[in-house]
Amino acid sequence: MKHLHLLLFCLISIGCIAQPKLEVTVSNPLGIDRNRETVEIAYVALQEKLPLTDNYTYIVLKNGKEIPSQLVFEGKDTPQQFIFQVDIKANGTENFTITSRRNPVTYPSKVHGRFAPERSDDYFWENDLIAFRIYGPALLAKDGPSNGLDVFVKHTDQLFMDKIYKDYIEHKINYHIDHGLGVDCYKVGRTLGCGAMAPFVNGKLWLGQNFAGHRALDNGPIRTTVELTYETLDVDGVPVIETRIFSLDAGSQLNKVTNIFDGFTSTVPVAAGITLKTPRGFPVGINGTGREDPNHQPILVPEKGYIIYSEEGDRAKPDHDNGIIYTAVVSGRALSAARVEQGHVLAIFNYEPGSPLTYYTGAGWSKRIFDTPEKWQEYVSAFAEKLRQPLQVNFR
Repeated sequence: MKHLHLLLFCLISIGCIAQPKLEVTVSNPLGIDRNRETVEIAYVALQEKLPLTDNYTYIVLKNGKEIPSQLVFEGKDTPQQFIFQVDIKANGTENFTITSRRNPVTYPSKVHGRFAPERSDDYFWENDLIAFRIYGPALLAKDGPSNGLDVFVKHTDQLFMDKIYKDYIEHKINYHIDHGLGVDCYKVGRTLGCGAMAPFVNGKLWLGQNFAGHRALDNGPIRTTVELTYETLDVDGVPVIETRIFSLDAGSQLNKVTNIFDGFTSTVPVAAGITLKTPRGFPVGINGTGREDPNHQPILVPEKGYIIYSEEGDRAKPDHDNGIIYTAVVSGRALSAARVEQGHVLAIFNYEPGSPLTYYTGAGWSKRIFDTPEKWQEYVSAFAEKLRQPLQVNFR
């Protein structure tokens, strides 16, 4: 009996006693496969169905094997969501088990983001497919204002932004040249870049300054999220404060973007814009000072909630070939309008005061996955459809 008690104590202390579990069914209502899609479960709801024992944490099992998961805090003191990723065939269903144990393993992260004061206050983030950055206050004095979204395209699944910045700072290795991992061949300038948002009041895009404040809300292993705040912007006589939240999941080409504009008192149009480019990949500019590349025409599908644009990757040297960069803005509902105006392809929304507005934006590359424009449009169209018909999660 003494040995039995000792064994029981050891099992409890190392977490080997079988824990309560919750069976979860995830169903795909669409006739298309869904790969590496993120399942979100509200943490409060999960606690109600499967209360945690002290010092234990949730894990997910698929066919008895643990798969990566993440507690999402959204910048708060307590978890808000529990997430994991699934592969589900067209019209298929998959079963998972949520349980708990002590001292979970640290899963290899597929995402990363951070403030980079060493590179003039950039904030960058990336996953295994694509990388983005946005400009901070230190860059204002050197380059002037730019609050658009920049893109780094990647050959590799590796998280490489730390290396690229380190090589640039310490060894003067130019990240506008492709050294094998990827390259920054996308130019933003004084534009919205790859799908950032601005008020679109009285037919004018009101572009703000570089971000003034930043706060990392989550950082892996599946999702990285940053909140950016901006100085007050005069929008046709109305002082407006903008907040942007960018969130990128592993395996996705597109960011989830949440915009909040404080100051408006009535519904106003806002636009997420992709800058038009010249044949050399330079921004046409908000005043239309450049000539648009006739080989890359915008695709506007407002009734299905998306716009698409493609461009030649900018060349640091004339003999470089940086392929084609494909960009898109996507919504889970029809757009208010879509048009080409002021040097941008615009996805236009109606903004309701005091409420967050959510959409998606991002990019793909002809040198990785998207070797034809048709493949990019297929990806974007499917992404929009998945937003309209999300995965169905049921507890058993």
